[in-house]
Amino acid sequence: MFRKIFALSLAATMLIVLAACNGADNEKAASSESATKPSVKVTEIQMLHWNQANINAVIDEINAEFQKEFPQYKIVYTKTEPDGQFKTALRARLLAGDVDIFPDLSGVRNSPKDWTPGGTVPYWQEYIDNGLIADLTGQPFISNYTETAIRDGGTYNDKVYGIPAGSVAMGGLFYNKKIFSDNGLKVPTTWSEFTAVCEALLAKKIVPIGLAGKDVWPLKLPVFNLQAQLYAGGDQSAFHEGTWKGTHKYNDPDAVEVLEKMKLIQDKYSIPNFTGVGYTDLPVIFGSGQVAMIADGSWDISSIEAANPKLDFGYFPLPANEKPVDVMAGKYDMTWFVADKGHNKEGALKWLEFFSRPEHYQKFVSAAGFLPTQASAKTDNKVLNEDIVPWATKLTPAYEIVMVNRPNIGETLAAEGVHTELLAPGGPFKSAQELADKQQEKWEAAKP
Repeated sequence: MFRKIFALSLAATMLIVLAACNGADNEKAASSESATKPSVKVTEIQMLHWNQANINAVIDEINAEFQKEFPQYKIVYTKTEPDGQFKTALRARLLAGDVDIFPDLSGVRNSPKDWTPGGTVPYWQEYIDNGLIADLTGQPFISNYTETAIRDGGTYNDKVYGIPAGSVAMGGLFYNKKIFSDNGLKVPTTWSEFTAVCEALLAKKIVPIGLAGKDVWPLKLPVFNLQAQLYAGGDQSAFHEGTWKGTHKYNDPDAVEVLEKMKLIQDKYSIPNFTGVGYTDLPVIFGSGQVAMIADGSWDISSIEAANPKLDFGYFPLPANEKPVDVMAGKYDMTWFVADKGHNKEGALKWLEFFSRPEHYQKFVSAAGFLPTQASAKTDNKVLNEDIVPWATKLTPAYEIVMVNRPNIGETLAAEGVHTELLAPGGPFKSAQELADKQQEKWEAAKP
């Protein structure tokens, strides 16, 4: 009996040992296989952008999809406040080689001409001239975009440096269709029709227009359409060239008219205390019916829809005279650049190729509310399709895109603007003529 028990015990022990050995062998094999399989080295791609909720959200989605397909890369997506803060951060990080890919607020623009001696060199050109931005010429993904967009929004000295992600309208007004309908109003096509609409609204104790004066820059949006129609009889490029050659002046009657009409909008037709209204407040003010119209760009459609998903609204170009309006001021908007001295130029180019694939670009442009720069992309927004796309062929560059400024110009013409915030009662200039005279004085004083 003892022998039988011993034999069974011995057999069980051997089975346990064999199982353990087999498990160890399997573990060694797995360990060996793991050792021979190369690990993925993850490198960071530094992306700098500005805060804009709808665009930030879709870029986050695209970044996640990119990292899933290319696990060797991790996007570090840093955002700042727009305009001044963004430009300051961009300069610092470009010079430090601490950014790989970034958008600019517009396409390549206002580069000095042979008739602008001593003209201000725009920062994007300064970066290219100093070898800080990569030459994208010949990259296969460029062919996904229209030739016009690449030529007019991304090319400098016959080389491609930028990829315009879309164009926008920004010389118009969003309007509340219900307020217009309830009060028997139609979309104005002339200046007198526009003022008649505003007067009719005032008579009903409805505030005509919301302006965002706190951030200053939004005040120039309606001015763009006034400039496009009034400067040099509707040829703002000729007007600008004339300011350099002495044949046109910033206190000419047509330039004064631009300021006078914007002053009327600010003084009489705008929401009270507009200088305290922030830009991000506009969609809420408009969506809640506090005003009948707001001066804004087409990029803000999604923000308005978020503020009031049920709002029925449209967009029209601001007329400037008695000729029916036939232009819409706009620009190439967000334009991608790759840093030439960044730590991960290869990864940045890979990301831009991924972004440029039609399926990813379509997702982006739908969220951004841009007019697409890829011919295959479609717009799927009602306001965009009905009120902005029909103007695409008449989209004209805003004056700030055309203008080559002079160094040390002073505040009255700084940043290629005419600065109607400086008009009374909020500013020191009591009349449009007074501001125009000061602008011309500063322009002449800054002559090289």
